[in-house]
Amino acid sequence: DADQRKGYLQSIFPGPTQFALDAFEAMRDSWVQTAKNAVRANLTSLAVPKHQIQRVFLQGISPDAAKAVRDAGLELADSSDTADVVFDDVPHSGDKQSNQHPLNSIFFSTENTVMAFQGVVGAQEWLRPGYHLKTQINEFIGAALMDGSSWWMLSNDQTIPNVRPQTIITSNWAAAVRHADVGYTSALKCVPSAFSPDKIHFAEKIVLLTPDNGLYVWNKDTWIYYYLIQLSDNKPDPYQILTDEHNVPESAFVELLAAHFGDSVFGSFCKQAEIIISDVIRLMLGIDSSDGKNFGVFSFRFAFTKGDDDDIKPCLQQVRPVSVTERLAIDAELVPSIVATLAGNADANLWRQLKNE
Repeated sequence: DADQRKGYLQSIFPGPTQFALDAFEAMRDSWVQTAKNAVRANLTSLAVPKHQIQRVFLQGISPDAAKAVRDAGLELADSSDTADVVFDDVPHSGDKQSNQHPLNSIFFSTENTVMAFQGVVGAQEWLRPGYHLKTQINEFIGAALMDGSSWWMLSNDQTIPNVRPQTIITSNWAAAVRHADVGYTSALKCVPSAFSPDKIHFAEKIVLLTPDNGLYVWNKDTWIYYYLIQLSDNKPDPYQILTDEHNVPESAFVELLAAHFGDSVFGSFCKQAEIIISDVIRLMLGIDSSDGKNFGVFSFRFAFTKGDDDDIKPCLQQVRPVSVTERLAIDAELVPSIVATLAGNADANLWRQLKNE
């Protein structure tokens, strides 16, 4: 494409930039219109009718996780074909439930999620904008030029066996564009934490979407992660590869926020995040409805940004399907509580239902 070629050459041989600004403004206008025309489905407020679920299939779980499943009165099936509920991407036959909700096809990669949000959600105050580095080069350059202090998180969705792709952040838009040549397909706007300039913090909420469009948030924990940012002269280095993410206990993080912004800020942040979760799911169900059989388990990650009143507000950074088997290592109650919710016996202390907002 000649226009995209022009944008790529701009990253190597800088020249006039009005074409990129025009492309960005046109895209921004289209996002505003998309948001105005967005259709929101309704979430069910009814409890799932109670029924029996006895046998579940999980591939490769640990002995501790298997014990937790059995202690909950469930049986571990020897194969997916003999189970009532099948977890994760495991082939199966027959009429059974699995966490292969149709929305998985939207959120399976950063690239796909970025494009879906552009086409379905549009311009939202709570959404961190993102661009496709192969087909939206000009629009991305225009966005970066409009906000010269912006930072971008580059994602590589090309999978190589046993190799974890590196995550890169940069304030240099030309460097971001040139990374498209080595498999980086998406650039998401990001900012250091409003209270820790040497870190990027994220809050993660786990969400369960039942086949009848019931939406539940994991009520037991909010997981807090951060990346360390390298600083030079008290400023972030303009290009850096992020190291492994670190975990912060929720209680310690709540104390940190309270010291900066007051005791109520984390509770307010989580409430706003849940409103955003509800809105995202309703918007996506408006174009890709449930199949009435499968459920979804999703991770929503939010960045911490400054609000208008010098408080903290959530901004959606990432949505992806959850591998339930992997999460069992974090909390053994996860699978039994999902099965109980699907069977109409939800424990509100673990899964709290969200309503239409």
